[in-house]
Amino acid sequence: MIRLLCLLLLAPLALASPATARAEDDAEELAELAVERQPSLEAMRERVQALQDVASVAGVWADPMLGAELSNLPVDGPLLTRHPMAGLQFKLQQMLPAPGVTRARVTAAEGRVDAAEAEIESLANTLRGEVRDRFWDLALVRRLRALTARHVAELDGMIAAVSARYEVGVASQHDLLQLQLRRDRLAEMLPDLDSRAERVQAVLNGALAREPSTAIATPKAWVEATLPLDAAGRRAAVEEHPEVRALRVRASALRAEADRARAEVAPDPTVWLGYRVRTPQANGDPGTNFVTAGVSVPLPVGSSRRWRAMADAADAKARAAEAAAEAKRVRLAATLEAAEAERDRAAARAESYADRLEPAARAALQSTLSAYQVDRAVFADLIRAEIALLEVQRQRLLAEAETARAHAVITTIVATPRTEGAD
Repeated sequence: MIRLLCLLLLAPLALASPATARAEDDAEELAELAVERQPSLEAMRERVQALQDVASVAGVWADPMLGAELSNLPVDGPLLTRHPMAGLQFKLQQMLPAPGVTRARVTAAEGRVDAAEAEIESLANTLRGEVRDRFWDLALVRRLRALTARHVAELDGMIAAVSARYEVGVASQHDLLQLQLRRDRLAEMLPDLDSRAERVQAVLNGALAREPSTAIATPKAWVEATLPLDAAGRRAAVEEHPEVRALRVRASALRAEADRARAEVAPDPTVWLGYRVRTPQANGDPGTNFVTAGVSVPLPVGSSRRWRAMADAADAKARAAEAAAEAKRVRLAATLEAAEAERDRAAARAESYADRLEPAARAALQSTLSAYQVDRAVFADLIRAEIALLEVQRQRLLAEAETARAHAVITTIVATPRTEGAD
């Protein structure tokens, strides 16, 4: 009986005791570590580097062409001296981009770089949110496991007390068997909770790009954390959320692609300069060298239709991206409102369970146990009191987990990598 009462009195302290094995991991630090080490993000960074390399030469003109030609040589005597039209001609040729084309090409290439960089930040923020969510899921499973183990220990003490009464003929065998069955059912939950914790830890380590079995130390108790920014600041932050921004930057990049396509409609002229070397002829021609210059422009019979179609397609894609950005903003704003309401209610529930309901349930169990010892309460009352305490403690853990996870959702929506005073 003394052992049971000690367990009942010390359980609240054990529920809030700090970790002693090693320092607890921090959800925000793990989120940043995942962004730093995730191979998929590194692959996207390399893709951005490739786009930057392409953008650095987007405005480079086509190479000039240098040609040499032996022309007008007689078939019966292929020599420069056999015909006054014969000569050796050198030709320098350069294709010139149409006005505005170079700038449009550079702007489109830079837009692709900006869109890829914005996509990286969007995926990085999503990864941070996943890490936070998995971290608090793991913490909840472990706390539920610890709570279940404590109740198994408490039931062991109750079984010992009831066994003592059974041996002297006061308690019935039925009561003892019911208590043992309840204890065994709770004990059977422990391996399931252990397995679930291992699975969540493996998934979390996968996001961190490290061995699935790497140990992660979760907090034994939640501490109230301050939300990032104020209410107005959080709503303003939704406008610049990485996913919204990525869609808007993509729309801008597509607009630049459309402008480039419209600029490409204008044909690119080609200019050339030729120098013809001749030799003196037997008929008295002194063999004066000639210079030629010229320009050519392609006739945009089919290319103009193709470029205009590409411009129209890019404009349509840009409008789609802008609509998607607005839809995402609306959804995020709604999610933020819901998460704030959920966090407020969950925090209030957790406080209520911790301050009022759990002490009341524990007092009820102790009172029922004392009454049972002197035959003033039946065994069913004792079981109900024990179940009520377990459910109150479980609901407290769930409310605290809801608070932490809603806080993580808000932090992810606001896109704050590191919040001062965060859990």
